[in-house]
Amino acid sequence: MTHLTSDELIDAMEDAVAPERQAHLATCDVCRRELAGLSAVLGEAKQVSAPEPSPLFWQHFSERVRTAVDNEGLPGTGLMPAWWRWQVLLPVGALAMLLLALMIAVPKQAPPDKVWTELKLTPIEELTGDENWMIVANLVGALDWDTASEAGVTLKPGAADQAVLHLTAEEQQELTRLLKAELMRAKS
Repeated sequence: MTHLTSDELIDAMEDAVAPERQAHLATCDVCRRELAGLSAVLGEAKQVSAPEPSPLFWQHFSERVRTAVDNEGLPGTGLMPAWWRWQVLLPVGALAMLLLALMIAVPKQAPPDKVWTELKLTPIEELTGDENWMIVANLVGALDWDTASEAGVTLKPGAADQAVLHLTAEEQQELTRLLKAELMRAKS
């Protein structure tokens, strides 16, 4: 069994130790010596008289405590700098959180000239009609007429007529060929 702890030795001096620990104390010379030494020190301490503080000590005691409590946390006391108070830190923290959210939410954009030169892209104004159509077709993907109508994409009245009027002679011939082929397919 292990020796008595310091708390158990104090309990043994007051006869308040558990019975199994009391049995250990009866058989262990080491624990008995420690208990005897502790008892001797306590006996000597009881014989020494503690001096009573002066009457002024008690008169000024409450004032010293009040002053210490009032000065707690003030600059120069070493407890907490004045700018660390919540009245200062709360707005500063909120501003820092706002800046962080803005930095995350707003994407960093390079100047327009730098984008065009680094990516070697052609500005939209310089693209031909076919290249413009390719860009739109790539962005939209496979889009059928029903899906386009549901999305609100509609033709203005007369837009098809205007488109036909602006076709070149070769484009008009191709359109004629496609329409004839569609009509033949529809008849069969």
